[in-house]
Amino acid sequence: MRHPERTVLQLSDPHLVAEESGADVRLALALETILLSKVRPLALLLTGDLSDDGSPESYARVRAAVDPVAAELGAAVLAIPGNHDLAGPFREGMLDGEPLHRAITVDGLRIVGLDTTVPGRPHGELGAGQLEWLEDVLAKDAKHGTLLALHHPPIPTVHPMLGRIGLRDPDRLRRVVKGTDVRMMVCGHAHAVSAGTLARIPVWSAPALGVTSDPLPPEGQMRAWDDIGGLSRIDLFDDDVVATVIPLSSAPTAVYDVPVAGRLQWLDELEAGDR
Repeated sequence: MRHPERTVLQLSDPHLVAEESGADVRLALALETILLSKVRPLALLLTGDLSDDGSPESYARVRAAVDPVAAELGAAVLAIPGNHDLAGPFREGMLDGEPLHRAITVDGLRIVGLDTTVPGRPHGELGAGQLEWLEDVLAKDAKHGTLLALHHPPIPTVHPMLGRIGLRDPDRLRRVVKGTDVRMMVCGHAHAVSAGTLARIPVWSAPALGVTSDPLPPEGQMRAWDDIGGLSRIDLFDDDVVATVIPLSSAPTAVYDVPVAGRLQWLDELEAGDR
């Protein structure tokens, strides 16, 4: 069995508001799930729409929830804004005044966060200045490659609304990342899981923490479900990268919940017979 050399956990689109709400409960559930797993990620990656209303109170509660967990895990935190976030309060509340786009390196893995937001608009864009900055960052390979995070997915979608509010002109990003050490791009915004490629680089569009859009509703309908969400586990091997959805619900129905050894006993016996 292969084990990943490095793991990053991605939480996207919690949509907290000024007053406590169900969104806080879902964020707490995600963080509790992480702690119970005993997985030790290099980083917690927060890919936008941390707030639904851009309120300072919502960012303060995100920090109060996430920072102690990250400290306990020894994990870095990289947060980027989404279209519901407000740049000023986000910078002060989440980044202590640092730029909205930035790069960190943890154990040889470079994690780059981009700001695709357009003030007052739901779609995403990347300006020439930020793309030039990204080109400079990627000019030199990182020891274990780069994970690139942005809120708006740069891949197509058939969703009637998201198709109009995604990242515009993704070819500009394609030209910058082509041939670089970027191993995967991870995004939020869509509230539905999808995967694709840009410049032959895998692109992972993550679940939201609490509200899931229906990617195949009845004809002529748009539909979303509350309390069906998830987070993402990004595992990096020497030559591979694997993204996995971790489903979240406050009241799931368990089919089984038993120790690993008991659940896998039949497989151990089967493989022992082959030897």
